[in-house]
Amino acid sequence: MREPPPLPSADGIVVPPLPEWASSSLFYTTRNDAFSSPMTLTLTGQNVACSTGAKELFHSLRTARSIRLEFAPTRVEPNRFRCRLEFRSGRTIIFYNRSYVSFATFTDSSGAYRVFVMGLTEALAQRSPACRFLAGTHPANYGAGVVGMVVAIGAVIVVAAFLLISGLWWLLLVKAVLIVIYLPLAWRWLRRNRQRSFEAVAIPDAVLPKPGEGRRADGG
Repeated sequence: MREPPPLPSADGIVVPPLPEWASSSLFYTTRNDAFSSPMTLTLTGQNVACSTGAKELFHSLRTARSIRLEFAPTRVEPNRFRCRLEFRSGRTIIFYNRSYVSFATFTDSSGAYRVFVMGLTEALAQRSPACRFLAGTHPANYGAGVVGMVVAIGAVIVVAAFLLISGLWWLLLVKAVLIVIYLPLAWRWLRRNRQRSFEAVAIPDAVLPKPGEGRRADGG
């Protein structure tokens, strides 16, 4: 079968077609937060299209500068993951493995997120050899996280000592419960988010959700 001729992308860059295995469209629909519109990302042989309502932007895969995958939990979303795709133009696409519904309520889309991210990284490896594949958070953010955790632990120790001396046992118990809940989550963030490079076909498990790993923040 003859391959189709090279086609210009939306930004005028002419690139050869992807292999047949990657020529079909792959899409992912999500909403990041209350202040953003629902977004559909469509991966084709040449571009990744970002559609928000009537607005649609096309980004050439060839111009991708980096893709960063992170474990990004919050209090109400302990299994949140983030993908950050940056282009040489300065534009950035950010999306998560869940979709915002309402205050503190999100629907899990880990399975679709996983499939889309895996397809995206393979397409970038084909189209943009200079693209950086990064797992974990930026070193500056990681350092701030380490400092914040140390300060938080120190503050908890000081407060616990004060409560113990003051005889406020019930407040001390509350603090202990909070530590039991949040310290493991903070440790998971530190353990998973040390920055490192990876091959497109070997995404680290620590920054990619397993199908069904996420959950609705309201318990659903």
